[in-house]
Amino acid sequence: MKQRWLVAIVGLPLLLLVLLACPQWATTLLVCAISGVAAYELLHVAGKNIGKAVYAVTILCAVAQVWVIYDVRKWYEVTVPLRGGAPFDKCLILPWVLVMFLFYEAVARYGKGNDLPFTDVATGIVAGAVLPTMYSCILLLRCVPEYGKLYVLAPFFIAFAGDSLSMGFGMWFGKRKMAPHVSPHKTWAGGIGGPIGSALGMLLLGFIGQRWLGYAPDYLELVKVGAGANLFGQLGDLSLSLIKREAGIKDYSHLFLTHGGMLDRFDSTLFIAPIVYLFVGTGAI
Repeated sequence: MKQRWLVAIVGLPLLLLVLLACPQWATTLLVCAISGVAAYELLHVAGKNIGKAVYAVTILCAVAQVWVIYDVRKWYEVTVPLRGGAPFDKCLILPWVLVMFLFYEAVARYGKGNDLPFTDVATGIVAGAVLPTMYSCILLLRCVPEYGKLYVLAPFFIAFAGDSLSMGFGMWFGKRKMAPHVSPHKTWAGGIGGPIGSALGMLLLGFIGQRWLGYAPDYLELVKVGAGANLFGQLGDLSLSLIKREAGIKDYSHLFLTHGGMLDRFDSTLFIAPIVYLFVGTGAI
């Protein structure tokens, strides 16, 4: 319990410091670190015969992909009024390189006693391309003009508020298990409480934004985004729990002591951030 409080007391202020008080590039470095560690954890847990070269290239691609997305975003902000476009093809280069490398490794190693099975190829693609692209939505939210400091908090408000009320509903009303073989403690009551908690969390964030930045919230839309994104967050939580169950482990790592690893702490956020960015991009909130 002391370790849990220690991580919360130290980690939360540092997270808020980077997201709110530091320049955008600091958030980018944070997301690079999250993506790199998450890639390592997934390879370590789900991989069967990865090898040092695959580890190195996959993690490097995961980190670099985040920075490329940030670089493209900054280029877009500066040039779109003049040129009307952005080099989004840059965002495809590293995933293409990674896929080519992984399949080359699979072909080159086949039949030599150190095969790279297709499951490892797929794991590498998810770790080095999919995870960093999804996590990059955190930095993209931070880069939104005027209200970036507010929007970047949304995935965390949705995840924390949803998890808190989900736990409460599960303790008070939980009888029927949602997916007992994947996550034994999740109940349908908790699954209902999660969207309610996330909706309340977004209402609170809207109120804070109004007082802090002069943000004009549409509270009904905030409720919709909070509740809807929470459903994807629950899917993210269950999906990453499924990988752990298949591997027969409790946590992805012990990076955060008793809180587990990066993918344990940023599982639902991984699925929530793209949904929030989608709604921000369409102007819904």
